[in-house]
Amino acid sequence: MVDTIISLHYYNVFLVLTAAVVTGAWGLFLYFRKLTVNRPWRVALGATALLGALQGLLGIILYLSGLKPGTGSGLYYLHYVYGAIVVLAIPVGLTYTTSGKNLRRDLLIYSIAALVLAAAGARAWMTGPR
Repeated sequence: MVDTIISLHYYNVFLVLTAAVVTGAWGLFLYFRKLTVNRPWRVALGATALLGALQGLLGIILYLSGLKPGTGSGLYYLHYVYGAIVVLAIPVGLTYTTSGKNLRRDLLIYSIAALVLAAAGARAWMTGPR
């Protein structure tokens, strides 16, 4: 069972990174072209947030199973810090939005949050595998 969760946690990182980069770049494209927020982009943002949350949940399960990222020594705890950023990037971005009063600003904030999620995910991946 733990081996399955390790595999899911390992392969899900590629989905998280891909979704975050695509969503962030797409959002910046919409913002700089002065286009409106569309439903497919919102769905992509939601999928990115859900994939990040799933990655965090899988990581918590592995932690509760007694496993540590990487070699389990040195700066392995940074994996937890970057993982927390992956899970919280979009919800924290939500606190800075205007709740729909200024859609362009909201688009920019969410796009930056998605790219921060991608960067933190890449760093977490670098500190995780053995």
